[in-house]
Amino acid sequence: MKKTLILVALVISAVAGLVFAYLEMRKERDLEASAEAPVIAPSRVERGTDGATILKLDAETQKRLGLQTAVPVAGSVANELTATARVLDGSSFVSAVNELRAAHAALDAARADHERKQKLFANGRNASASAVEQAAALVTQQTLVIESAHQRLFATWGRGVAGHDDLPALAQRLLQREAALVRVELLATDTLEIPPATLRLLRQSGEAIATANVLGPATATDSTVAGQSFLCLVTINASSLVPGSALLARLGTGVSEKGTVLPRGAVVRHAGLGWAYVQTAADTFTRRIVPLDRAHPDGWLVSGEWSQPVLISGAQSLLSEELKGSIQMKD
Repeated sequence: MKKTLILVALVISAVAGLVFAYLEMRKERDLEASAEAPVIAPSRVERGTDGATILKLDAETQKRLGLQTAVPVAGSVANELTATARVLDGSSFVSAVNELRAAHAALDAARADHERKQKLFANGRNASASAVEQAAALVTQQTLVIESAHQRLFATWGRGVAGHDDLPALAQRLLQREAALVRVELLATDTLEIPPATLRLLRQSGEAIATANVLGPATATDSTVAGQSFLCLVTINASSLVPGSALLARLGTGVSEKGTVLPRGAVVRHAGLGWAYVQTAADTFTRRIVPLDRAHPDGWLVSGEWSQPVLISGAQSLLSEELKGSIQMKD
């Protein structure tokens, strides 16, 4: 009987030990599971009834992110047309100028020979009348050669280039890439009654390169759908313009366009577009698209209603906060 009681006590003790061990192991597993579970902060991103992105930030968070707002002011920019532009190869112009210079040199020699023979003939020395006539004919011939070279130069390059005050100096600058000739072509739907004196040249990415002086109308076009075309001369930063390069040009129309100026610091870029955050309430910001086609010295000119404050400092931080809040964390 005593042995039986001892055996029962041992069994009960073993079962109790197993139960205790299981409970401890279960407790540790629950602790580990809770420790591994991600802690997700409440999202500050909401969607408005119109689908717009809305961010809710209390005053403390706004201060931590360094957010500052201001009401945009009215402004204006000169209305501009966008045109295509191509850097021309100036070697043919240089050849035409050299041809003209050679013709002038030949004319000077012919005139000198004619004058010498005229004097010899007048003094009864070794010069016949026929020699004088031949010399005079050569002067006429060289004069016609110069006129022909001038006409080809005007026909190819237009009065704005061919009528330059110092053609040899211009040709030399083109050879040394201290200057560049650029042909600018407007769309057929755009016209300018009076072309501007200067225009801006940009890369296809929109990066400004140089300012060009408009010399006059071009005599040829690269496209069958182009409208007005102009020849322009670049004298600053011309070395960056490679012949054959395709560029963009912005030409002023002489008319100003009015709107609202968004400060440069208010605009952030995301997904290839410009955006600004409008403060619609003390703790609410809405992201709004900003067209980047009208640059202003202080930022960007936009149209439409912009009467509410916009974020002028910390916009990039707010965009990061928005994108972070949009990420759905996975196990």
